[in-house]
Amino acid sequence: MSAPPALGSAAGSRPLRVGRPTGAGCRDTEWLSSFIMCVWALVLAAPGDSLAGPSFSAFHRLGLTETVWSCAFGATGGLRLAALYINGRSPRTPYARMLGAFFGFLSWGQVGFLVYDGTMQALGVVSPGVAVYGVLSAMELRSLYRASYDARYVTR
Repeated sequence: MSAPPALGSAAGSRPLRVGRPTGAGCRDTEWLSSFIMCVWALVLAAPGDSLAGPSFSAFHRLGLTETVWSCAFGATGGLRLAALYINGRSPRTPYARMLGAFFGFLSWGQVGFLVYDGTMQALGVVSPGVAVYGVLSAMELRSLYRASYDARYVTR
């Protein structure tokens, strides 16, 4: 006699998932990255010079102020949260997720490169932040792949 099926699953079906399932899996990393972008924008919008440290010296060489960085990350994160909310209710909009993941990949990749450049020129060492922003960028690349999978799945 075989064991009864696990709670929440029928015989032969897939187990329950945590998060909002899509064709390629859950979107938790997309939500997380979008929230991090919004919080990063809020920190930059706060009074004071948040990018004053040597790790962020490359940001100043671009000639962009904290206000510009804050607006860019706030808009990207906020629009992406809206796109994820809409996509969670309408399965025919994975292209918005793809666009958001692409901008997230570019944004975190740029921040990682600028932190790397700033710390190497100012201190001669690599900041641990480079690894964090690199992982965020890699998560976005994976999210882009997953959203493109969902786009192919929806158009079939």
